Amino acid sequence: MGSDIVAHRISIGLFYCKISSGCVKTVIKHTVSFNDVLFEICVNLEKCKLWILSKYKSYSDIAIVSFYMLLYSLLLICGDIESNPGPGGTPDPPEKTLSIFHGNIRSLRNKLNYITDLIEDFDIVFFTESHLDVNVPDLDISLFGFETPVRKDRNANGGGIIMYYKSLINIIRRVDLEHDEVESMWFELKTKLRSILININYRSERQSSVCFWQYFDMMLKRALDENNSILCLGDLNKNFMSDISSNIRDVIFINGLINIIDKPTHFDTRTGNTSLLDPILVTDSIAVVDKDTIPIDRGISDHDGTYVTINCGFTSSRTYKRKIWDYKNGDFDLMNQKVLRTNWEHLISDADNINVACTNFTNSLLGIASECIPTREVVVRCDDKIWYNSNLRREMRKRDRFRKLFLRLKSSLAELKFKQQRNKVNNMKKQAKKTLLR
Repeated sequence: MGSDIVAHRISIGLFYCKISSGCVKTVIKHTVSFNDVLFEICVNLEKCKLWILSKYKSYSDIAIVSFYMLLYSLLLICGDIESNPGPGGTPDPPEKTLSIFHGNIRSLRNKLNYITDLIEDFDIVFFTESHLDVNVPDLDISLFGFETPVRKDRNANGGGIIMYYKSLINIIRRVDLEHDEVESMWFELKTKLRSILININYRSERQSSVCFWQYFDMMLKRALDENNSILCLGDLNKNFMSDISSNIRDVIFINGLINIIDKPTHFDTRTGNTSLLDPILVTDSIAVVDKDTIPIDRGISDHDGTYVTINCGFTSSRTYKRKIWDYKNGDFDLMNQKVLRTNWEHLISDADNINVACTNFTNSLLGIASECIPTREVVVRCDDKIWYNSNLRREMRKRDRFRKLFLRLKSSLAELKFKQQRNKVNNMKKQAKKTLLR
């Protein structure tokens, strides 16, 4: 409690409290200084001793009650006791990679539980065909672990785009890059290394393909005038696994884009046909670390999701170490004895000023606690959910190793092992959540 904090508390009038115990009741008003407050406490402790003598016979009882009175009074006037204080000076997280997901969800409102399990490992998430309107508030579609979504609604019967992002992501919407004739949103992702423009689109089957790609070309040229790092996602309702028309190829080629998804994303349950309608288009300045499709239950959507992990100088993970008190194994009998043998009043009255008195009291109390209560160091992972456990974390590390192996070897066996492990991890997550909710 430094002098600057003391001055702040005095200036805002925080020192207004009632100290009451037995026969003594004192009101301390904010017009007095902190030294006056502490003086009042010590005076009242002397008065309390007279009352305590009538209740207790031994000096040890008087000393321990006096200590508790002093501690209680200091906590009372402090006004900002934190039950679980965090570590000071936690370093900023190192920046490495970022993962982006897109899926055509075919109406968002009734699928939030499924979506939560699907997207929790991604940093930025886009959904097309959200089917939302102004009657659906953001609170009704908020997802745990993500900030308030950014929406571009059409109506409750079709269309619409929505974006979720995690709190550590520095991303803003760029309305100036958007076109009124296209169902599209642009965002600027800012990192310490550079900025990246991210574009999400939904082209309805009813919209002219020629007009859409003309408008898309206009948006791209406007974006490339200021940044050559561009990533485009969405449902374009054009099969990229078949021959595409020359005008579409020209738009993609001239603007320096390349599609990195090579698997079907749309599955027609009536005809059994498959097509790639949800490409991910990137410029060559985007360092792609990983990309793939994510299976989605056919009862949820007839599209699979797509994702890309890029090396853009960002990571959402942050860990730090914290020393915690192991209260269950504390020797509180020994602690009581040490408290009794400490002259708490002299620690304060012998000090030259309030800061020295506070330091003496704090150091003495923490010194006793450290001798009687064991401590241990734990690793705090900011992104861990409350249902995470060591087995799940171990399987996730195994999944990540299989993914790196697959990216290096590009073999069908490595891909199979990675996907089997990924499915195992997803099932373990669901089971862990169910166990927690029981």
